[in-house]
Amino acid sequence: MRYFRSAALFPLFLSALATSAPASNAVVAARDTSNFISRLENTLEGLGSITKGVLQEVDLLIGALRDVAEGKIDPVKTTEEALGSLSNVRNASEAGLVGVAIDLVTKGLAPKNIVDLLTGINEESINSMNNSNPIDPQTSIYPKDSTDAPYDQTEEDLRAAIYIPESFKYGADGKRPILLVPGTGDPAGVSYYFNFEKLIPETDFADAVWLNIPQNSLTDIQFTTQYIAYAMNYIAGICNTTIGVIATSQGNVGVQWALKYWPSTRDSVEDYLALSADFHGTLFAPECLLPNAGCTPAVMQQQYESEFIKTLRSDGGDSAYVPTTSVYSGPDEVVTPQTDPNASAMLNDAHGVGVSNTQVQLACPGMPAGGFYPHAGLLVNPITWALFVDAMTHEGPGNLSRIDMDSVCDRLVTKGLVLTDVLGTNIAIILNSVVHILEYGYHGSSEEPAIRDYARQS
Repeated sequence: MRYFRSAALFPLFLSALATSAPASNAVVAARDTSNFISRLENTLEGLGSITKGVLQEVDLLIGALRDVAEGKIDPVKTTEEALGSLSNVRNASEAGLVGVAIDLVTKGLAPKNIVDLLTGINEESINSMNNSNPIDPQTSIYPKDSTDAPYDQTEEDLRAAIYIPESFKYGADGKRPILLVPGTGDPAGVSYYFNFEKLIPETDFADAVWLNIPQNSLTDIQFTTQYIAYAMNYIAGICNTTIGVIATSQGNVGVQWALKYWPSTRDSVEDYLALSADFHGTLFAPECLLPNAGCTPAVMQQQYESEFIKTLRSDGGDSAYVPTTSVYSGPDEVVTPQTDPNASAMLNDAHGVGVSNTQVQLACPGMPAGGFYPHAGLLVNPITWALFVDAMTHEGPGNLSRIDMDSVCDRLVTKGLVLTDVLGTNIAIILNSVVHILEYGYHGSSEEPAIRDYARQS
């Protein structure tokens, strides 16, 4: 398995975007104006005959982003336009992840300052995977209980992935600590930058920290899950209170795996908000989300009924372990099926802890909030936020019956968010994922990672 450091590649990507290309052969021009393409070729050495095809797609993406920066593609001007353009973006199984990114850019969903925007976000410490968290919990959590699965990462490494903002109050002001967990290909700092990281500080009931997982959650999810399990117990331990968890996309199967195989985490988590979850995997892209490349371990493990998914759902894993609010969108371009009654995001309640499953189109039929929301779009959907607020301020999961649905359904995005947040949420997540997946390199195997002994013996 090959690993590549995103910190080295991403500036090259941005450099290529910022440089105007001569009007000649696109791939050659990109090489002349930046070493990004040649560096990317080295990164993709293991992909063999498909390397050129991938390079051509990446070059098209670079060209489209240059066109935006030079004013040749006009960005959408309203939220209504943005959601309309999103409905015309191809799904990942049809276009691949790079193709989805190209669609987002060419359809006006990238702001003109996209290069500066991405540069700024990625240079911020909020994406750090090497954080200093010197406070120790009152009792040991490595492991917390003898029934927990074993860790094979050091406690120092597990703790370093947790980003705690300077403003965090450790529960002292009565606000519930909230752990933000990212999806495939991104640190949480990027995933939640334009949505929950902006909204939560304005509340009087929640206080957020987040996880920036090494390898951007692209390697074996069983590796990734250790960081999630440890973070749950660590934040609860240093705050001496139960916490809330928000996860998007792949982050949800990681959270569910952690709750299943590290039982001690269930006492640490009081509420869990699952967004665009694939608890049953996805039917899209039976080989890879990125055709013939980027077939990382985590991507293989999220195939519909992979061995990982089968193991997760066995022995009660298809039911919630803590009060869980699952929110999803029917036209999800990454996870399918995502429509009731067979939505991949649906959880049962065999453990009797309380579950609500909400497809936004059914919650607000024919209304703005029930319109077209893609995979990442749920992060800005007003129903998502309303259910989060309800879950945090009541016992059990979020409940639509307690919400003023007329007001919520009449909005396109959560109050407090603007067009830039809608565009940023969608484009930043996708573009970062493209770079991180391509640089990660080919897994070199058609087989998903083996199920670890602790899960096979349960």
